[in-house]
Amino acid sequence: MSDSAQNLGRDSAAQAGAIRALIADDDPAIRLVLRHRLEAEGWHVAETADSGATLEALRGGRFDVALVDIIMPGAGGLEVLTAAREEGCATPIVVITAASTMNNAIEALKRGARDYLTKPFENLDLVVTTAARAAETAAQAAELERVKNELGRTLVGGELIGRSPAIQEVYKLIGRVVSNDKIDVVLISGESGTGKELVARAIHFSSRPRQPFIPINCSAIPHGLVESELFGHERGAFTGAAERRAGKFEVAGAGTLFLDEIGDLPLELQPKLLRALQQREFTRVGSSETQRLEARIIAATNQDLEAAVAARRFREDLYFRLRVILIHLPPLRQRREDLPELTDYFVAKAVRDMGSLVTAVSPEARAKLQAYDWPGNVRELENTVLRAALLAPGNTIRADDIIPARSPSAPAGAGDAESAATDSFATLIARRVAQHLEKANGEEPRGLYQKLVAEIERPLIEQTMRRAEGNQVRAARILGLNRNTLRKKLVDLGIATRKLPFD
Repeated sequence: MSDSAQNLGRDSAAQAGAIRALIADDDPAIRLVLRHRLEAEGWHVAETADSGATLEALRGGRFDVALVDIIMPGAGGLEVLTAAREEGCATPIVVITAASTMNNAIEALKRGARDYLTKPFENLDLVVTTAARAAETAAQAAELERVKNELGRTLVGGELIGRSPAIQEVYKLIGRVVSNDKIDVVLISGESGTGKELVARAIHFSSRPRQPFIPINCSAIPHGLVESELFGHERGAFTGAAERRAGKFEVAGAGTLFLDEIGDLPLELQPKLLRALQQREFTRVGSSETQRLEARIIAATNQDLEAAVAARRFREDLYFRLRVILIHLPPLRQRREDLPELTDYFVAKAVRDMGSLVTAVSPEARAKLQAYDWPGNVRELENTVLRAALLAPGNTIRADDIIPARSPSAPAGAGDAESAATDSFATLIARRVAQHLEKANGEEPRGLYQKLVAEIERPLIEQTMRRAEGNQVRAARILGLNRNTLRKKLVDLGIATRKLPFD
């Protein structure tokens, strides 16, 4: 243990009332900055530089709060967290780290951290506030239960990416939920494409991975079948109910039921959902037998539910029951600092999953990505980057390869030439359909499908063959075709007999 840690253990009664803090970081510059700032607040500060000394210092229970780095000589900060909690250490620990990924945030909170901060520290007042809050609430707050199942990279559909303050708050809330299995209802809000289902899956697979995850889109079920879909029905309960059927509440068991687009749930069904959440029980349609609700319910919406309540389209009591724990996902335009990391992630995904040869993104392309508002949020960014990675002529994505859904600067009604350069691929196809229909001069167009396929298929296959450097196996994998099918198309289109100018 460092001398300062030992000295703090011998503090006299004259120091009573001052917050006693431990700074555990192998970087002496970080320790010096934090010490000066905390001592300016009248705190008593001790220092350690490795995990062994840190754990030894924590064992005495002499600290009101500890700031612990994740990466230190020895076992590391996460292991210090684990050992401290296993030994019953009551000192609240705030993790400090330069690697502020979702996994680090969740893992730190799972192992008992009270909060976490990222380096470099842009605002030392935030460090003081966070540490003081942890110290002040430690005596009253119950210890967070450790989650036995690790999140890892096993999330179905990917993981949340970003280091912005807004997304870090989301990570913290996820960590709080997965660390307390008694939290049985969560509401996730945010615009379309922000990753609401990813948050739901993160919560589920980091806390109940061996149980079912049952997603259901409330807006996609026919109105008259929603109740049966959720709660199940007995044989003969209604016309067409030929046999008993378990609903999603029952199928979910002790897992997670994800109710997407909860704002579209029929108003007449909302009281039954409220009762199920309040009483933790439900009945099948046509039955008097009560079923126990064991699943965690995670609801999501891109609507303003408060406005829906005001318009009497959503029950106020159900809204308040759902939003006990609210996780709001910010739109991508409000966390632009995450764009570089998200872009690199999707480029790597294109390489790993689709055989892309792209290895870099030009500065001009990154600037174009930053200038765009991303109304479709992360989902639109993913589609844009994947398309650019697959169709870029070289191994670097250029600005010309970035084709978002609309121009960041062009007003509505801009000219066709400019729109064609910025519209999405689907929009371009729709434009070509309209042009073919106009050329028909009121007559029924002939062979429209074949004409469109002929326009698209040749350049698509030629471009893909260039990217695959003539390798038919790789090209077939990129296109999602059988190799024999691709070979036949090459022959039919005359591509196989001509030498392609490989980039």
